[in-house]
Parts: sequence; structure tokens; C-alpha cells
Amino acid sequence: MPFRLHPPRDRKLYRLVKKAESIRLVKGRSLYVPGDEAREVFLVRTGFMRLVLPGFENGANQRTVAVALPWEMFGDEAFTEGHRRYGAIAGARCEVVPLPKAAVLSGLKTARSSLDAYLEGQEQELHRLRHAQGGSHGPSAAQRLAEVLIDIGARCGEPVGRGMQLTERLTHQVLADLSGAHRATVTTLLNDWIYEGIIGATSDNRLSIRRPGELWALAGYEGPRIGETSDEGGKGAG
Repeated sequence: MPFRLHPPRDRKLYRLVKKAESIRLVKGRSLYVPGDEAREVFLVRTGFMRLVLPGFENGANQRTVAVALPWEMFGDEAFTEGHRRYGAIAGARCEVVPLPKAAVLSGLKTARSSLDAYLEGQEQELHRLRHAQGGSHGPSAAQRLAEVLIDIGARCGEPVGRGMQLTERLTHQVLADLSGAHRATVTTLLNDWIYEGIIGATSDNRLSIRRPGELWALAGYEGPRIGETSDEGGKGAG
């Protein structure tokens, strides 16, 4: 589960980042594949990474189970000795830095703000996974997609008026994977919400959240829950 590093509040971990040599990846390039032994933790400096599992049908298609956005760390399965990885694929042209797991663990133990952010991120991811379960007794595809957009907006949204502009461009397929819905369903919902003015889209297909309150309502909430504190938006730990 990715978690966000706050450099101004965490000098010890940030020193590790400044010393590390960056790895640059083009969109679609794998950093590692499912099943590789986990030895390092990584931080995204620019772009975003898709964390994937092999597809259910024949293993040829890979399903996105999470995304790591700018200034988020991923690969924390390395904290458990002998653990095998999810796959990690560049979702856009991006830059990541490898960090030694022992040093990151030591930093988390002494940096309360980052440890709190890491634990909060774990809790939010468990909530998202539980809420993503569909079926007759679970939330609808619209609810799940709205919640994914709220989460992504809290993690990489730049305030614009009463809403926010997402800094990263996530494809409809990635959003479908994250919300546990079909791609066609996600495309239809996004087009409907754009027509209604709840969200917007730039010329380069980056989404914006124009009316956060209505998106919260679509997600089935009465008020902010994940990473936000008001209708005007805001950022929280990933």
C-alpha cells in the first residue's frame, strides 16, 4: 500500500531520498514483476506507478490493484523477509528512487508523522478494499468509482476554486480496476458526471472534481471521510 512522505516534516527519510539515484521509466515499463523477491522500498518523485497482479483469466492481462502517486512510497512488502511482490508498472513517464528497507523502517520508527501517515494509509486501503466489494449487498459501481476519485483527489489534487484538479492522468481502465467495475461502465459514468458538471476533463484527459459535495453524495457519504476535511478539498496521507 503506497504511503505519502512529507519531506518538511520528515528529514530523516528525506535524506535517504536525496542520496538515492533515480530510476527513470517510460509509460508501460515494468520496475519489477509479480513474484519477484522484495528487497527495496521505492518512492515516486514524478508520474505514477501501477501496482498490479496477473489477470484472472490467462495471466496475460494485469489488473491494477493500487497506484503510487508523487511523493508516495510503495513496495512495503519488502518489510517482511522473503515476501514476494506485486508487479509495478509505470503508469506514465515517471521517476522513482529505490530506498533500503532497513533504513526506511528505522526512519518510520523515529518519525511519528510518517508512521502515522503509513498506518492511516493502511487503514484507508483496507476500507477501500472492503467497500469495493460489489454484488447485491455491496455498493454500486457508481459509489465505488466516486470513492476512488475522492481518494485520488485527496492524494494528488490541486485546489481549484471549490474543487480540485488531478495532477495525474489515470486511464479509464485503471479507474475501473481500482473501483472493481467494467471499463465501459466507468467510461459511461465519467461521461455522465462530466455532462452534469460534477467533474471535468482537460484537453489532455486529466480529470477535475468540480463539485466535491455531490461526489461525496454519489459515494454514499454525508461528509468528508477519506483524506479530506471540507467541501473545498484538501490532501491527506495516501
